[in-house]
Amino acid sequence: MVGSDEVDAVVIGAGVVGLACALELTRRLDSVVVIEREVGPGREMSSRNSGVIHAGIYYPEDSLKTRLCIEGKQLLYRWCETHDVPHARTGKLIVATSAEDEERLRRLARHAKEVGAGELELLTGAEVAEREPELRCHAALYSPTSGVVDVHELLASFLREVREADGAAVFHTAVEEIRPSRRDWIVRTADTMGRTTEIRTRRVVNAAGLSALDIAEKSGLRRNERPWRLYPCKGSYFALQAGAPPTKHSLIYPLPHGAGLGVHITADLSGARRAGPDAKYIDEIDYTVDESHAERFAEAVARYLPAIRPEHLTPDYAGIRPKLVGPGGGFADFVIATPESQPGVVHLIGIESPGLTASLAIGANVSKVIG
Repeated sequence: MVGSDEVDAVVIGAGVVGLACALELTRRLDSVVVIEREVGPGREMSSRNSGVIHAGIYYPEDSLKTRLCIEGKQLLYRWCETHDVPHARTGKLIVATSAEDEERLRRLARHAKEVGAGELELLTGAEVAEREPELRCHAALYSPTSGVVDVHELLASFLREVREADGAAVFHTAVEEIRPSRRDWIVRTADTMGRTTEIRTRRVVNAAGLSALDIAEKSGLRRNERPWRLYPCKGSYFALQAGAPPTKHSLIYPLPHGAGLGVHITADLSGARRAGPDAKYIDEIDYTVDESHAERFAEAVARYLPAIRPEHLTPDYAGIRPKLVGPGGGFADFVIATPESQPGVVHLIGIESPGLTASLAIGANVSKVIG
């Protein structure tokens, strides 16, 4: 696997957050290994989202999601600029489609200003109509610091930097066990050929996404120190076809309702537009997109883009979020856990949106707390 079976840190999971943690650790440690069971980086979660760079508008002021999103946004833009990762500060519209929603929008604007989410602009319905004639809304909040990034190129840049810093990333390899050994840890892995390896390390970062609780259990973390439960929540995306009503802004969001931020419209760096994601709690991992849901998606989008029709939508892809609350649950923050019984171990639990935006800030936080 690596030149030595003893390393300074093992990171489990090569998604955008795991690689960001590895990046930070390679800046001060000599040997860092990333272990990933998939064939490449970000296959399970990171490459299955909108690729949106969030401003930090929605979450409670004292939450990790707010603080790390706002810090991470600046770090991410700087990273993309210095490492030639394709990205754009596109701006984002959050629209209110009723008088009641307009009051909610104004409260959101006040909150976003209080938490320091960056420059924001409240627009009247008439001002929105000048910018987006096809939209229907009472008012909108414009966030100019929101944007989009090429997630695949971002992952590649993180992985390249880890390797250039003499770190290693091993794919097709699953973690079978994590057990304590005096002052360090033994991480036992198995690859797809059935070959097992044991790595001795002082530090372990559990960034396994949907499998983070399984890894926590394999590490021997006591039940009373892992009170969390993950609720897989599937979000599907539909591509907007050429005949769909035109929009100028790359990011158009309704006000958030329920488990997600609402079915929104995003455009990637090529200009391809998508509607999604929805939020459906599931019992089994399934990435298929049901084409029969096009009508439901069109109804959701038609609240602010009334000319949309089901025939404008075709199935695209789906992602699954590791939510810490089930249906009807309230806000749940990121968990960055450093159990007293496991010195040198950090468990990242429930890292969903805005995890991509916050990834570099999460990595810096993990590097600081892991010792």
